[in-house]
Amino acid sequence: MRNLGFKIIDTERTQVEPLIEYALAHGRPVEVGMYHLDSAVHELLRRRLASGMVPVNAHIHHERCHVFNFHQTLDLLEAHIRQARDFGSGYSVVHAANMPLTLRPGKQSAVASRLLDNLERAEALCVEQDYRLHLENVYHPLDFYRHLFEGAVGRGLTRIHFCFDIGHAKVWSAETLDQWLAFLDDLVGDGIELHFHLHANQGLIDEHLALVEAEALDICGPDGYFNADGYPGAYRAIARRFPDAVKVFEVKHELAIANLEAAVAQ
Repeated sequence: MRNLGFKIIDTERTQVEPLIEYALAHGRPVEVGMYHLDSAVHELLRRRLASGMVPVNAHIHHERCHVFNFHQTLDLLEAHIRQARDFGSGYSVVHAANMPLTLRPGKQSAVASRLLDNLERAEALCVEQDYRLHLENVYHPLDFYRHLFEGAVGRGLTRIHFCFDIGHAKVWSAETLDQWLAFLDDLVGDGIELHFHLHANQGLIDEHLALVEAEALDICGPDGYFNADGYPGAYRAIARRFPDAVKVFEVKHELAIANLEAAVAQ
């Protein structure tokens, strides 16, 4: 599978350095979760990844800075972008909010206005910094993102793209994986670029399980309501449908390499 890599968290150099070296040796993409801002890790990232030898993207600390509060945190977003670009990141993954937003029909216009106005603010910053953002699906159903991107396209935003998290879709939406992938086809048709987060879960919480963990729980087969392909069948289906998009596994550091190699081998 092309463009398949893993996400690291900037917390312990001893944990992330082997993953960075593996990615460089095998040409694998790296996503950096910028949650702890450990100086030793960031120095390593600048030294090893800034050359552009492998695709690199970042993930902003979604508890502090997200689309719903961009009107208050644009300075944090700008600082994040500058730090991320230090190690070669061309884009960052962001969340719409740090908690579920209201689904009351009478409030949807206000929710959409807040989010789209803030995306316009972020767009201006991204144009200035030559950067882009990928909005990740989190606590909301598919139609929430469909309407949001209809609004973004309608406003002519070109720096706002999409990150599809397979685990979030299973836990926090009622749609099937096939329905989500059809939506992603529509986004591509509108010129939206894609990024993927891959992992397994049982459907109860967002567990970020590696394949070996999913096998131990006997949840690798079709689940009957979301994933008709099972694991790693769903990963292969995504790779066939969106071969050019970067796809990263979000699993424990100590399982990351084995998990990637197992997915590629099957």
